[in-house]
Amino acid sequence: MTPRILMYSSYFPPEFSGAARQALLLARELRQLGHSVEFLTIRWTGLAAEERIDGFRVTRLVAGRGRKHRELKLWWNMLRFLLQRHGDFDVLHSHGAYYTNAVIGPFGRVLGLRSVIKASLAQDDLHQGPRRLVNWAHRLFLQRVDVCVAISRQLQQELLALGIRPERVQNLPNAVDDRHFRPVSDEERAALRVRFGLPVDRPVFVFAGVIDERKNINWLADVWCERDAFGSRGLLLVLGPQSRDDPSGLMTRRLQALQAKYPERVAWIGSCDDPRDHLQAADAFILPSLKEGLPNALLEAMACALPCVAAKSSGNEELVSDGETGFLYEASDPDSLASACLGALSPAGREAGVRARQRIECHYSIRALAERYALLYRDITG
Repeated sequence: MTPRILMYSSYFPPEFSGAARQALLLARELRQLGHSVEFLTIRWTGLAAEERIDGFRVTRLVAGRGRKHRELKLWWNMLRFLLQRHGDFDVLHSHGAYYTNAVIGPFGRVLGLRSVIKASLAQDDLHQGPRRLVNWAHRLFLQRVDVCVAISRQLQQELLALGIRPERVQNLPNAVDDRHFRPVSDEERAALRVRFGLPVDRPVFVFAGVIDERKNINWLADVWCERDAFGSRGLLLVLGPQSRDDPSGLMTRRLQALQAKYPERVAWIGSCDDPRDHLQAADAFILPSLKEGLPNALLEAMACALPCVAAKSSGNEELVSDGETGFLYEASDPDSLASACLGALSPAGREAGVRARQRIECHYSIRALAERYALLYRDITG
Protein backbone atom coordinates (compact mmCIF):
# COMPACT_ATOMS: atom_id res chain seq x y z
CA MET A 1 0.00 0.00 0.00
CA THR A 2 1.22 3.51 -0.84
CA PRO A 3 2.06 5.29 2.45
CA ARG A 4 -0.50 7.86 3.60
CA ILE A 5 1.05 11.14 4.73
CA LEU A 6 -0.02 13.68 7.34
CA MET A 7 2.03 16.86 6.93
CA TYR A 8 2.40 19.48 9.65
CA SER A 9 3.41 23.11 9.15
CA SER A 10 2.97 25.85 11.76
CA TYR A 11 1.82 28.26 9.04
CA PHE A 12 -0.23 27.33 5.99
CA PRO A 13 -2.06 29.36 3.32
CA PRO A 14 -3.43 31.94 3.53
CA GLU A 15 -0.65 32.60 6.08
CA PHE A 16 2.64 33.30 4.29
CA SER A 17 5.32 30.64 4.82
CA GLY A 18 8.18 29.44 2.65
CA ALA A 19 8.10 26.06 4.38
CA ALA A 20 4.38 25.72 3.69
CA ARG A 21 4.92 26.60 0.02
CA GLN A 22 7.42 23.76 -0.22
CA ALA A 23 5.03 21.41 1.62
CA LEU A 24 2.18 22.16 -0.77
CA LEU A 25 4.44 21.85 -3.80
CA LEU A 26 5.65 18.45 -2.61
CA ALA A 27 2.13 17.30 -1.75
CA ARG A 28 0.92 18.03 -5.28
CA GLU A 29 3.63 15.84 -6.77
CA LEU A 30 3.10 13.08 -4.19
CA ARG A 31 -0.58 13.06 -5.09
CA GLN A 32 0.42 12.42 -8.70
CA LEU A 33 2.43 9.44 -7.43
CA GLY A 34 -0.63 8.00 -5.69
CA HIS A 35 -0.08 9.21 -2.13
CA SER A 36 -2.87 10.44 0.09
CA VAL A 37 -1.79 13.68 1.81
CA GLU A 38 -3.50 15.77 4.50
CA PHE A 39 -2.29 18.82 6.42
CA LEU A 40 -2.26 19.88 10.06
CA THR A 41 -1.49 23.46 11.00
CA ILE A 42 -2.18 26.05 13.70
CA ARG A 43 -5.53 27.82 13.68
CA TRP A 44 -4.56 31.46 13.51
CA THR A 45 -7.11 34.20 14.12
CA GLY A 46 -9.92 34.37 11.58
CA LEU A 47 -9.24 31.00 9.93
CA ALA A 48 -11.62 28.05 9.71
CA ALA A 49 -11.02 24.89 11.72
CA GLU A 50 -11.21 22.79 8.56
CA GLU A 51 -11.15 23.47 4.84
CA ARG A 52 -9.79 22.18 1.57
CA ILE A 53 -6.90 23.94 -0.15
CA ASP A 54 -5.91 22.80 -3.62
CA GLY A 55 -7.92 19.65 -2.98
CA PHE A 56 -6.08 18.76 0.26
CA ARG A 57 -7.89 18.45 3.57
CA VAL A 58 -6.49 20.98 6.06
CA THR A 59 -7.19 20.78 9.79
CA ARG A 60 -6.25 23.72 12.00
CA LEU A 61 -5.51 23.19 15.68
CA VAL A 62 -5.85 25.79 18.43
CA ALA A 63 -2.65 26.70 20.28
CA GLY A 64 -2.40 28.47 23.63
CA ARG A 65 -3.17 32.16 23.85
CA GLY A 66 -0.31 33.34 26.08
CA ARG A 67 3.25 34.10 25.05
CA LYS A 68 4.71 31.29 27.15
CA HIS A 69 4.15 27.58 26.62
CA ARG A 70 1.57 28.00 23.88
CA GLU A 71 2.86 24.70 22.56
CA LEU A 72 1.26 22.71 25.41
CA LYS A 73 -2.30 23.30 24.18
CA LEU A 74 -1.16 22.75 20.59
CA TRP A 75 0.39 19.42 21.53
CA TRP A 76 -2.72 18.38 23.44
CA ASN A 77 -4.95 19.14 20.46
CA MET A 78 -2.53 17.42 18.11
CA LEU A 79 -2.51 14.31 20.28
CA ARG A 80 -6.32 14.29 20.42
CA PHE A 81 -6.46 14.55 16.62
CA LEU A 82 -3.94 11.73 16.19
CA LEU A 83 -5.71 9.47 18.66
CA GLN A 84 -8.89 9.86 16.61
CA ARG A 85 -7.30 9.63 13.16
CA HIS A 86 -3.98 7.75 13.47
CA GLY A 87 -5.42 4.78 11.56
CA ASP A 88 -5.73 7.02 8.48
CA PHE A 89 -2.00 7.74 8.22
CA ASP A 90 1.32 5.94 7.98
CA VAL A 91 3.79 8.84 8.18
CA LEU A 92 3.89 12.12 10.11
CA HIS A 93 5.96 14.67 8.17
CA SER A 94 6.77 18.02 9.78
CA HIS A 95 7.96 20.93 7.67
CA GLY A 96 10.12 22.68 10.22
CA ALA A 97 12.27 21.18 12.97
CA TYR A 98 11.56 23.60 15.80
CA TYR A 99 11.02 22.34 19.33
CA THR A 100 7.26 22.60 18.87
CA ASN A 101 7.40 20.55 15.64
CA ALA A 102 9.71 17.84 16.93
CA VAL A 103 6.98 16.39 19.17
CA ILE A 104 5.86 14.32 16.17
CA GLY A 105 8.74 11.98 17.02
CA PRO A 106 7.43 10.76 20.39
CA PHE A 107 3.80 10.98 19.20
CA GLY A 108 4.66 8.74 16.26
CA ARG A 109 6.41 6.23 18.49
CA VAL A 110 3.42 6.00 20.85
CA LEU A 111 0.88 5.63 18.02
CA GLY A 112 2.85 3.31 15.75
CA LEU A 113 3.42 5.92 13.03
CA ARG A 114 6.68 6.73 11.28
CA SER A 115 7.97 10.28 11.41
CA VAL A 116 9.98 12.61 9.19
CA ILE A 117 11.08 16.09 10.22
CA LYS A 118 12.55 18.65 7.84
CA ALA A 119 14.96 21.31 9.09
CA SER A 120 14.41 24.36 6.90
CA LEU A 121 16.40 27.33 8.22
CA ALA A 122 20.06 27.28 9.21
CA GLN A 123 21.00 28.71 12.60
CA ASP A 124 17.32 28.80 13.50
CA ASP A 125 15.24 25.59 13.41
CA LEU A 126 17.65 23.71 15.66
CA HIS A 127 18.60 26.60 17.97
CA GLN A 128 16.16 27.40 20.76
CA GLY A 129 18.24 29.90 22.68
CA PRO A 130 19.49 29.63 26.27
CA ARG A 131 16.55 27.67 27.74
CA ARG A 132 18.16 24.46 28.99
CA LEU A 133 14.98 22.49 29.57
CA VAL A 134 13.62 23.36 26.13
CA ASN A 135 16.93 22.43 24.48
CA TRP A 136 16.99 19.11 26.33
CA ALA A 137 13.40 18.32 25.28
CA HIS A 138 14.08 19.41 21.70
CA ARG A 139 17.03 17.04 21.39
CA LEU A 140 15.09 14.22 23.04
CA PHE A 141 12.16 14.69 20.64
CA LEU A 142 14.46 14.76 17.59
CA GLN A 143 16.08 11.52 18.70
CA ARG A 144 12.63 9.89 18.52
CA VAL A 145 12.10 10.96 14.88
CA ASP A 146 12.73 8.24 12.31
CA VAL A 147 14.35 10.47 9.66
CA CYS A 148 15.64 14.03 10.00
CA VAL A 149 15.83 15.80 6.64
CA ALA A 150 18.36 18.59 6.10
CA ILE A 151 17.84 20.82 3.07
CA SER A 152 21.44 22.09 3.11
CA ARG A 153 24.89 20.92 4.14
CA GLN A 154 24.94 23.34 7.07
CA LEU A 155 21.66 21.98 8.43
CA GLN A 156 23.02 18.46 8.04
CA GLN A 157 25.99 19.42 10.21
CA GLU A 158 23.69 21.07 12.77
CA LEU A 159 21.65 17.87 13.10
CA LEU A 160 24.76 15.75 13.51
CA ALA A 161 26.08 18.18 16.14
CA LEU A 162 22.90 17.52 18.17
CA GLY A 163 23.81 13.84 18.33
CA ILE A 164 21.38 12.58 15.67
CA ARG A 165 22.84 9.38 14.24
CA PRO A 166 24.22 9.84 10.70
CA GLU A 167 22.09 7.03 9.27
CA ARG A 168 18.97 8.90 10.38
CA VAL A 169 19.94 12.17 8.67
CA GLN A 170 19.18 12.63 4.97
CA ASN A 171 20.02 15.57 2.75
CA LEU A 172 16.97 16.33 0.60
CA PRO A 173 16.92 19.88 -0.78
CA ASN A 174 14.05 22.21 -1.44
CA ALA A 175 12.86 22.06 -5.02
CA VAL A 176 11.01 24.06 -7.65
CA ASP A 177 8.40 23.36 -10.31
CA ASP A 178 10.66 23.91 -13.31
CA ARG A 179 7.73 23.42 -15.67
CA HIS A 180 6.00 26.48 -14.21
CA PHE A 181 9.09 28.61 -13.54
CA ARG A 182 10.84 28.69 -16.88
CA PRO A 183 12.82 31.06 -19.12
CA VAL A 184 11.03 33.31 -21.60
CA SER A 185 12.11 34.98 -24.82
CA ASP A 186 13.08 38.64 -25.03
CA GLU A 187 9.76 39.33 -26.74
CA GLU A 188 7.79 37.67 -23.93
CA ARG A 189 9.80 39.61 -21.36
CA ALA A 190 9.05 42.89 -23.11
CA ALA A 191 5.33 42.07 -23.17
CA LEU A 192 5.39 41.35 -19.44
CA ARG A 193 7.10 44.70 -18.82
CA VAL A 194 4.29 46.48 -20.63
CA ARG A 195 1.67 44.46 -18.73
CA PHE A 196 3.14 45.42 -15.34
CA GLY A 197 4.00 48.99 -16.27
CA LEU A 198 7.72 48.36 -15.81
CA PRO A 199 10.40 50.31 -17.70
CA VAL A 200 11.39 48.76 -21.02
CA ASP A 201 14.57 50.80 -21.46
CA ARG A 202 16.21 50.21 -18.06
CA PRO A 203 17.28 47.09 -16.12
CA VAL A 204 14.87 45.61 -13.61
CA PHE A 205 16.20 43.73 -10.58
CA VAL A 206 13.61 41.81 -8.58
CA PHE A 207 13.56 40.74 -4.94
CA ALA A 208 10.94 38.27 -3.67
CA GLY A 209 10.43 37.43 -0.02
CA VAL A 210 8.83 38.53 3.23
CA ILE A 211 9.77 42.04 4.36
CA ASP A 212 11.74 41.25 7.51
CA GLU A 213 15.15 41.79 9.09
CA ARG A 214 16.52 38.40 8.07
CA LYS A 215 15.89 39.11 4.40
CA ASN A 216 17.76 42.43 4.80
CA ILE A 217 15.61 44.13 2.19
CA ASN A 218 15.58 47.57 3.84
CA TRP A 219 19.37 47.66 3.77
CA LEU A 220 19.34 46.69 0.09
CA ALA A 221 16.77 49.33 -0.85
CA ASP A 222 18.65 52.03 1.08
CA VAL A 223 21.97 51.21 -0.58
CA TRP A 224 20.33 50.89 -3.99
CA CYS A 225 18.99 54.42 -3.76
CA GLU A 226 22.05 55.95 -2.06
CA ARG A 227 24.32 54.52 -4.77
CA ASP A 228 21.88 55.38 -7.59
CA ALA A 229 21.52 51.73 -8.61
CA PHE A 230 25.32 51.54 -8.96
CA GLY A 231 25.13 53.51 -12.18
CA SER A 232 22.93 50.93 -13.90
CA ARG A 233 19.81 53.17 -14.01
CA GLY A 234 17.99 50.06 -12.75
CA LEU A 235 14.71 49.65 -10.91
CA LEU A 236 14.55 47.46 -7.79
CA LEU A 237 11.18 45.69 -7.84
CA VAL A 238 10.25 44.37 -4.40
CA LEU A 239 7.69 41.56 -4.05
CA GLY A 240 6.66 40.41 -0.61
CA PRO A 241 4.22 40.73 2.29
CA GLN A 242 4.60 42.54 5.57
CA SER A 243 6.22 40.30 8.16
CA ARG A 244 4.34 38.86 11.12
CA ASP A 245 7.35 40.03 13.16
CA ASP A 246 6.68 43.62 12.11
CA PRO A 247 3.04 44.14 13.14
CA SER A 248 3.38 47.93 13.08
CA GLY A 249 4.54 47.84 9.45
CA LEU A 250 7.69 49.87 10.13
CA MET A 251 9.75 48.04 7.49
CA THR A 252 7.13 48.31 4.79
CA ARG A 253 6.64 52.02 5.55
CA ARG A 254 10.38 52.51 5.02
CA LEU A 255 10.02 50.93 1.58
CA GLN A 256 7.04 53.10 0.77
CA ALA A 257 8.98 56.22 1.78
CA LEU A 258 11.87 55.24 -0.48
CA GLN A 259 9.48 54.55 -3.34
CA ALA A 260 7.94 58.02 -2.92
CA LYS A 261 11.38 59.67 -2.87
CA TYR A 262 13.01 57.55 -5.59
CA PRO A 263 10.21 56.33 -7.90
CA GLU A 264 12.70 55.57 -10.66
CA ARG A 265 14.73 53.30 -8.39
CA VAL A 266 12.37 51.37 -6.08
CA ALA A 267 8.89 49.88 -6.47
CA TRP A 268 7.23 47.75 -3.78
CA ILE A 269 4.10 45.96 -4.94
CA GLY A 270 3.30 43.98 -1.79
CA SER A 271 2.39 40.32 -1.50
CA CYS A 272 2.41 38.16 -4.61
CA ASP A 273 1.07 34.61 -4.48
CA ASP A 274 2.89 33.57 -7.64
CA PRO A 275 6.02 35.57 -8.53
CA ARG A 276 6.64 33.79 -11.83
CA ASP A 277 5.51 36.51 -14.22
CA HIS A 278 7.41 39.22 -12.35
CA LEU A 279 10.56 37.09 -12.38
CA GLN A 280 10.16 36.52 -16.10
CA ALA A 281 9.78 40.28 -16.61
CA ALA A 282 13.08 41.04 -14.85
CA ASP A 283 16.69 41.20 -15.98
CA ALA A 284 18.16 39.85 -12.74
CA PHE A 285 17.25 38.64 -9.27
CA ILE A 286 18.74 39.80 -5.98
CA LEU A 287 18.61 38.21 -2.50
CA PRO A 288 20.35 40.05 0.36
CA SER A 289 19.39 37.60 3.16
CA LEU A 290 21.62 37.34 6.20
CA LYS A 291 20.70 33.67 6.69
CA GLU A 292 18.69 31.14 4.71
CA GLY A 293 17.79 27.50 4.39
CA LEU A 294 17.56 26.81 0.65
CA PRO A 295 15.45 29.78 -0.48
CA ASN A 296 12.37 29.25 -2.65
CA ALA A 297 12.75 32.61 -4.38
CA LEU A 298 16.32 31.89 -5.44
CA LEU A 299 15.34 28.47 -6.80
CA GLU A 300 12.47 30.04 -8.75
CA ALA A 301 14.66 32.79 -10.19
CA MET A 302 17.31 30.28 -11.25
CA ALA A 303 14.60 28.16 -12.89
CA CYS A 304 13.65 31.26 -14.93
CA ALA A 305 17.31 31.51 -16.03
CA LEU A 306 17.76 34.88 -14.34
CA PRO A 307 21.26 36.04 -13.42
CA CYS A 308 21.10 35.90 -9.62
CA VAL A 309 22.89 38.09 -7.09
CA ALA A 310 22.95 36.71 -3.54
CA ALA A 311 24.62 37.52 -0.25
CA LYS A 312 27.14 34.99 1.01
CA SER A 313 25.03 33.13 3.55
CA SER A 314 23.94 29.57 4.24
CA GLY A 315 21.79 28.19 1.46
CA ASN A 316 22.64 30.93 -1.03
CA GLU A 317 26.21 29.66 -1.33
CA GLU A 318 24.97 26.13 -1.84
CA LEU A 319 22.86 27.15 -4.84
CA VAL A 320 25.01 29.86 -6.40
CA SER A 321 28.54 29.16 -7.58
CA ASP A 322 30.09 32.61 -7.89
CA GLY A 323 30.62 33.54 -11.54
CA GLU A 324 29.17 30.22 -12.73
CA THR A 325 25.47 30.09 -11.79
CA GLY A 326 25.22 33.60 -10.35
CA PHE A 327 27.10 36.22 -8.38
CA LEU A 328 27.80 36.26 -4.65
CA TYR A 329 28.72 39.27 -2.54
CA GLU A 330 29.80 39.88 1.04
CA ALA A 331 26.66 40.44 3.12
CA SER A 332 25.97 44.12 3.89
CA ASP A 333 28.97 45.27 1.81
CA PRO A 334 27.82 47.90 -0.73
CA ASP A 335 30.97 47.73 -2.88
CA SER A 336 30.80 43.94 -3.14
CA LEU A 337 27.09 44.20 -3.96
CA ALA A 338 27.77 46.75 -6.69
CA SER A 339 30.30 44.47 -8.37
CA ALA A 340 27.89 41.52 -8.27
CA CYS A 341 24.99 43.56 -9.71
CA LEU A 342 27.05 44.88 -12.59
CA GLY A 343 28.29 41.35 -13.25
CA ALA A 344 24.69 40.15 -13.51
CA LEU A 345 24.01 42.74 -16.23
CA SER A 346 27.08 41.77 -18.26
CA PRO A 347 27.16 39.11 -21.00
CA ALA A 348 28.58 36.76 -18.35
CA GLY A 349 25.37 37.33 -16.40
CA ARG A 350 23.17 35.91 -19.12
CA GLU A 351 25.48 32.89 -19.42
CA ALA A 352 25.27 32.36 -15.65
CA GLY A 353 21.47 32.41 -15.91
CA VAL A 354 21.53 29.65 -18.52
CA ARG A 355 23.79 27.53 -16.31
CA ALA A 356 21.55 28.23 -13.31
CA ARG A 357 18.57 26.84 -15.22
CA GLN A 358 20.58 23.74 -16.12
CA ARG A 359 21.50 23.23 -12.49
CA ILE A 360 17.85 23.43 -11.46
CA GLU A 361 16.85 20.84 -14.05
CA CYS A 362 19.60 18.47 -12.90
CA HIS A 363 19.33 18.80 -9.12
CA TYR A 364 16.26 20.72 -7.91
CA SER A 365 13.23 19.59 -9.91
CA ILE A 366 10.18 18.88 -7.74
CA ARG A 367 9.40 15.75 -9.74
CA ALA A 368 12.71 14.15 -8.80
CA LEU A 369 12.43 15.28 -5.18
CA ALA A 370 8.93 13.82 -4.81
CA GLU A 371 10.20 10.47 -6.06
CA ARG A 372 12.97 10.56 -3.45
CA TYR A 373 10.45 11.29 -0.70
CA ALA A 374 8.17 8.52 -1.95
CA LEU A 375 11.10 6.11 -1.68
CA LEU A 376 11.90 7.40 1.81
CA TYR A 377 8.32 6.85 2.96
CA ARG A 378 8.35 3.31 1.57
CA ASP A 379 11.66 2.55 3.27
CA ILE A 380 10.56 3.66 6.75
CA THR A 381 7.12 2.02 6.54
CA GLY A 382 8.41 -1.15 4.84
